[in-house]
Amino acid sequence: MKESPARFADLAGLRLYRRNIFAVTGLPVDARGPAVRRQRQRLDARLAVERTWRGDARSPVRDGYRKEEVRLAFEEFQDPRRRLVDELTWYWGDADLGCGCAPAAHERHDEAVGAHLTAIEAETGRADLPSTGHARYWTDAAAGWARLLDSPGLRAHIAHRMTALADPRLDDHSPDDFLAGLPRLLLSPFAELADDRSVRPRLAEVCADWAEYPVFATPLPDVFEDTVEETADRLKDALRTAGERHEAGQHADALETLEQRVLPAYAEFESLEKFVSESRSEEMAHTVTVALNNVALGMCEAGLQRPFRSRLVEVMEAASRIAPTRDQAQIDQNLTAVRTGHAPAGAQQLKPSECAGCVLMLLTIVGGVVAGLTAGAAWATGIIIGGFVLAGMFAS
Repeated sequence: MKESPARFADLAGLRLYRRNIFAVTGLPVDARGPAVRRQRQRLDARLAVERTWRGDARSPVRDGYRKEEVRLAFEEFQDPRRRLVDELTWYWGDADLGCGCAPAAHERHDEAVGAHLTAIEAETGRADLPSTGHARYWTDAAAGWARLLDSPGLRAHIAHRMTALADPRLDDHSPDDFLAGLPRLLLSPFAELADDRSVRPRLAEVCADWAEYPVFATPLPDVFEDTVEETADRLKDALRTAGERHEAGQHADALETLEQRVLPAYAEFESLEKFVSESRSEEMAHTVTVALNNVALGMCEAGLQRPFRSRLVEVMEAASRIAPTRDQAQIDQNLTAVRTGHAPAGAQQLKPSECAGCVLMLLTIVGGVVAGLTAGAAWATGIIIGGFVLAGMFAS
């Protein structure tokens, strides 16, 4: 199976239906060469005197398409690989596609397209639709597309359309190349919607509904990968700055970095936790907890409790809220010490990834034993030494 056609990337996101070539040109999905050329000539003449044209009546674009947008849409018709992707994501209606599908199959397809299009437009506020219906639109779209993608009839439909388009550029592709790209394309609007932090809690609930369908469950985490990584990188940069200032004895600057950069960046990461693996969320919480704890205690050790007392308590309270189970008891003890002003005597610094380092060392020993039994003492020694070096690097 070859890589999915590039058109999937072009349509990804909230523009999915807005840039569809059939929405832009107003042509039916069974339009062929002569009909396409005539429509292009008509629209060229029209847009020579008018600024925009409405497009298909079902297009979500209300202010019309400009001449350049129409020109680009007609160019997409020249490549059957790109055109076929747009066919699959637009209304089939009563077009005579000669595919042998039952009329009900085309109706279900169009219902899925309509529900998905409506959900996107309602979510972005570009459609005059009640907000109370947003969840239902997404639910209907997920159910409709999942049923369609699981239907063997869709593969047969694509195979027929590839034959009907009769273009050698399709010879190196199979229906599976198009089927493989559809789930991620349909999920792609979520990545842009997730940029708005205020909608993330509700978006997580919507995505949970989509994840109930196996066809969407696998690609769903990848949809948020870029958003998560960008947020994680900002958090890591903030933690690095705070750590450098802490090590240099710049205590007030380190505290300010925690307050103004680390905690806001972690709040951003935390708002994406529904789209992140549990292990990664826990490790990030541990890392931030350690940074908050150690800077606060470092300031106490430097005798700065009094001038920064309330701020240190707030930082330790944040650490207590964030702390994973493995750190909770020690953080709560440290928080009590900071509150009562007894730190550092009643408090303790934490080491990052202490638990994970122990696991790595344990795995190293087990691996060495197995290697000794199967490959000899030399292999066992090498694995154990290498593993302890890695564990040391990880802990540092």
